[in-house]
Amino acid sequence: MVRRLAQISYTKKNVASIMLIAILATIIYSNSFDCSFHFDDQHAIVENYAIHRFDLKEILSHDRPVLYLTLALNYYFGKLHVFGYHMVNLLLHIANGIMLYFILLWTVNPVSPVNSLNFRVPLYASLIFIAHPIQTQAVTYIICRSSVLATSFYLLSLLLFIKAFQKGSKLYLIGAFLASCLGMGTKQIAATLPLMLLIYDFYFISDGNWKILKGHYKVHVVMFSTAAIAFYLSLSGLKTFISFDYTKGVPMPLGEPITSFQYFMTQLHVIPYYIKLLFIPTNLNLDYDWPITKSIDLSTIFFFIHLSSIVILAIMLFHRSRLLSFGIIWFFVTLSVTSSFIVIYDVIFEHRLYLPSIGFAIFMALMISRISQMRLGKKLELNPA
Repeated sequence: MVRRLAQISYTKKNVASIMLIAILATIIYSNSFDCSFHFDDQHAIVENYAIHRFDLKEILSHDRPVLYLTLALNYYFGKLHVFGYHMVNLLLHIANGIMLYFILLWTVNPVSPVNSLNFRVPLYASLIFIAHPIQTQAVTYIICRSSVLATSFYLLSLLLFIKAFQKGSKLYLIGAFLASCLGMGTKQIAATLPLMLLIYDFYFISDGNWKILKGHYKVHVVMFSTAAIAFYLSLSGLKTFISFDYTKGVPMPLGEPITSFQYFMTQLHVIPYYIKLLFIPTNLNLDYDWPITKSIDLSTIFFFIHLSSIVILAIMLFHRSRLLSFGIIWFFVTLSVTSSFIVIYDVIFEHRLYLPSIGFAIFMALMISRISQMRLGKKLELNPA
């Protein structure tokens, strides 16, 4: 009887959390359904006759076939009416918030709902992720569905991966594998997924035990194999936008060539600005004119030391606050595709923070939860029973 009541309470809290996430996201983006096509939307959607004809052969030969398949479906049902495109983006955003909620719920709590569960951190993190202003570009700029959809498959794969170990079922692992493949075919940011699954396993499934982690090597080998899709698509279809040339300068649309090292130094300045936007989301911009850092100076050295210190701190926090450590690692790993040595024409874009911002949401949720517990503790001391 006690177990049944606990299960009912558990279900009610989850339903309430899901509704809160969905309602908040809908309210925030309710005024975005009539936003017009902009910039890359023109050639990717408005003038893309492959999706107009629903030419599967051409769509699937694209560098992001899964993304363009969803755009083709949007066009099939609604032509160039922007409402449908925005609705899909919003639904994906809501789904991401809900999946994040359950990922954290299963991470910070035992499987059994009879025990006293912590709903605060999962809910806080999901609401912060859903409501943060930095997500505006990813959700409302239609072609940025690439980031939102890739994150959907990213989180779905992690969700199924966790469930596979909880239930001991290969079906969940197959689902995680397929979700990873779809993510790789959506956007190359999904290439970090196998690494994050490995890190998650070490942190929360293997409980920091290398021997247990080694026992899962077959699972991780299979998951890492999915990254081949992202690498293949990067090499075959993104030559116009990306370069792996580490020695010669990469020609830029409106400027001098940039080497991979110069791009890396530039990102040492961009990443702190990203962090600033997460804490203080002011002066958001759709199209930045960011200067290229072409030589090592004091500010570049300072940012390198500063960012390195944060990563070292995250590693040191493994035993004291594992989820906090994981959140920081998540931010840097998921951002590494666009903020490392691989030259991309645009050195900064806010939608690139969509997936990494989950790490920030985890960090803030933990801080808010701890502050609220401290205040509750003080009230109990002042008003003893």
